[in-house]
This record gives sequence, C-alpha cells and structure tokens, in this order.
Amino acid sequence: MNRKWDSANDELQRKCVDEVIARIEEIDEDMVGVIAAQDIIDIVTENLAPEIYNKGVNDTKKLITEKLADIDVDIDSLTINNNRT
Repeated sequence: MNRKWDSANDELQRKCVDEVIARIEEIDEDMVGVIAAQDIIDIVTENLAPEIYNKGVNDTKKLITEKLADIDVDIDSLTINNNRT
C-alpha cells in the first residue's frame, strides 16, 4: 500500500511510525497499531507538508535574491569610471 508520505527511505518511515506509536502509548497507555500510526502520519503530512514545502521554496527564493543582489554589487564595482578630472 502506498502512503501519502512514502519515501525511498524505509528506515525513516519505520522510525516515524515507531515514534508515533511510542508517543501515543506513552500518553494514553493504549496499544497503537502500525496502521493507526501510519494514518496519523498521513493526516499530519497532508496538512503540514504544503506549508513546510512552501516555506522551503520561499527561503530559497530569499537566499537567491540576496545572492543576486551581492553579485549585482560585485559587477557594479568592476565598472570603470571615465570621469577624469
């Protein structure tokens, strides 16, 4: 079964599921199965993934904009001033 948050890293998926199970059992002292844990991860991923992705895109855009501004200043510093007095 493909989950919404499937990744190529099976170890990471198992770690997430195990941590969700452990945390719920710690809080509630009820046994939680793998399917329930995967469902919880699906819900969280579905709701948070777009926001996390967009933040990454916006952070990247800001970084590139800053780097381009630096390059613009560097290029401007290479111009030769023809105003001889």
